[in-house]
This record gives sequence, structure tokens and C-alpha cells, in this order.
Amino acid sequence: MTSEIILKINQHPCKIVLAITGGGSEAIGELLRHGSGSSTLLEAIVPYSSVSLDRFIGKTPQKYASQGTARSMAMAAYRRALELLQENNSIDRTDVMGVSMTCKLAKGVDEREGREHEIHVAIQSYYKTSVSSLRLRQGRSREEEERIASCMLIEILARECGREEGHSLIEDLLGEEETVESEEATVGEDVARILAQPDRIMKDLEHTSDLVEIDIGNRKIKDRPEIIFSGSFNPCHRNHIAMAEQASRRYGKPVHFEISLTNVDKPPIDFISLRQRLESLKVYSDREFMGNVYLTAAPLFLQKANLFENATFIVGADTANRLFKARYYRSEEDMKALFEHFREKNIRFLVFRRKGVEPEIEPEVCDLCEVVPLEDYRDNGISSTAIRKERDIE
Repeated sequence: MTSEIILKINQHPCKIVLAITGGGSEAIGELLRHGSGSSTLLEAIVPYSSVSLDRFIGKTPQKYASQGTARSMAMAAYRRALELLQENNSIDRTDVMGVSMTCKLAKGVDEREGREHEIHVAIQSYYKTSVSSLRLRQGRSREEEERIASCMLIEILARECGREEGHSLIEDLLGEEETVESEEATVGEDVARILAQPDRIMKDLEHTSDLVEIDIGNRKIKDRPEIIFSGSFNPCHRNHIAMAEQASRRYGKPVHFEISLTNVDKPPIDFISLRQRLESLKVYSDREFMGNVYLTAAPLFLQKANLFENATFIVGADTANRLFKARYYRSEEDMKALFEHFREKNIRFLVFRRKGVEPEIEPEVCDLCEVVPLEDYRDNGISSTAIRKERDIE
């Protein structure tokens, strides 16, 4: 049965990079031992130590065995697959996938009592992010759980490759109370296309990102965007909204929100996470200050300035201090060139104090910045990171 399923996978035009940690590495052997594995598998990566995994996904996750970590691994694998195929124009980018699995399996005699055993499998493809999770009952051996993990990954990959419903590889291995739970999110061509570019293109400072307008049920503003609030909004919270309201009142204009799907030093935002962020913005879609919501692949303000000329950007004091301090640049010439670029594009910054962070604006960039007085806005210290920890989300 396994060999037949593997054959079906290898007959599909998909090209995958596979990343596995915590267990289930038997799946790599299964994908290769039945022949024609090279037609499907571009690369298999096992970032097993915490240091290796952190470097692979570009961050230290809250939990190593979790849906969020699996999605981050799948996105990093997807980006790697695009890089490996960047010179191959015959490959349809919709067939490229990043596949991942992160597990917490039985340890044996030294295991803490009550420690949960879990498996998370994620797939990142051109149009879709999907993740499937399974919590295992206690009492199995490590070998049994390794087999379940391997079968789960192969079965999910086969389904993604178009396998019709048939006998399940893991059905006979699970108890009645054990169920695989799945979630997915899809995007349209315009958003998918943003991420289907190799890193060498998206990290080019001269690269001009697509600008995709997203409908969250808000009124559409046709005028040129003049106030831009760029951020991850993971999630959007009341301090973000207070800043946007203050900026809108100050300039008498709507505030347009921009989310860059790509980051400087970590994998791009996956589509499940994107949906969650947009839902947190949608709560405020009927507010008077709300303008349009844009998606880009422009993580740097130099790139954002090219997209939104003649605009004022809303930033917190911590962002402003990184942006306008010489120690964050390779040379003083780099810093001066960036500031001159902002002046050429007529870019300004509205700076809000953050709790415990005072803006440190150098005299030579005062013409680029306006700092909001404390009597107009006082940050209460809440952050997206704290909210995610409180809600136990990633």
C-alpha cells in the first residue's frame, strides 16, 4: 500500500523540499526507496537541534512542536524550493511545495509524566497553506509513534498531489479518540505571485514589489494614499488603532495599512497567518479613519518609499530609532543615501512614543519626522507579542 501511494506521489509533477524535526524521518526513506524519488524530492532537511531549527526558520518559536512552527518550516522549505528551481523555466511554480513536519514523540524512561505527544504536518504551495495536527494517546513505543508520523506525512502529501480517497495509511494505527485536525487558507493569483519569486529577487533593494489591495469590507479610497501604517499587525490591537485615529485626525485623511509578506531575516508570512492578521484589521473596517489595506513584498522603508511616494508613514519610537540611528547602518554614507532617498520621494514619518522607549531623532533628520506629543497619545505598553502569548497563538 505504501509503495503504491509513493508511486502516485512521484508520478505527480510536484517538486518539494521536505523539512522534518522531532521525529518521522522514516518518511524520507519511504519517499526514496521505491524508485523515482528524484522526480519529486529536491532536498530533505533535518534541522533537529533547536539551534539548527531556529536558523532554518529565522526565529526562535514559542513552541517547537506546534502548528505555527510547522507552518514556518513549510514556508522556509517553499522558499528553498523556489531557489533551487530559479533557473528552471520549465517548472510550473504552482507545482512547487514546501513540506514540513515537527513532532514531540515518546522519549522513553526519562520522559516527564503527562508530557503530550503530538505531530504537526504543514504544506506551503503557490496558492495554499495547510496544516494538520494529531495528538497521540500515551502508551505507545517510540518506534510506533515514528511509524505514525511517517505515514501521516506521506498520506497528507499524497492527498495534496491529488490522490483520491482510499485506504488510509494511519487509520489502522490510531485509536478512536485520535483524530487528525486540519486547517488551510488559500489566496488569489495576485497574492500568490508575490511569494513565488526567489529570495535573490525579493531581497534586491532595487526590486519593486507588487501592490495588492485587499478587501476586508472597508470602504474603498480611490485617492492617492497619503498616510501609511506599515506593520505586521499580528494581531492588530488598540494601540495600533489609537495611533491610526490620531494620525487621521491630525491630517484629515484616511490611514492606509500595509503588510509586507516578506521579512528581512525570517520566512514570509504564510496564508493562515495572513488571514488571521487581516481578520484583526477587519474588526475596524467601518471606522472613519480606515483606508485601504495593501499587501507587498517590501520589508524595508527604502522599498516602501518607492511604492508610496509623497506619503507620511506612522511609526513607533523603537522603529524610528532603528531607522534614524547611524549604528544600524554599514556606513554613514549608506545612512545619508537612505535619508536623501526619503527626501527625493517626499517621505515623512509621524513618530509615536512607545512605553519605555523615547524617540531619539538626530537634528539632521528633523525635517523628515514629526513626534506626537505625550498629551495627544500615551502608549499603554500592550504589544502584539504579549497578546499572542496570552492567547497561546503564534
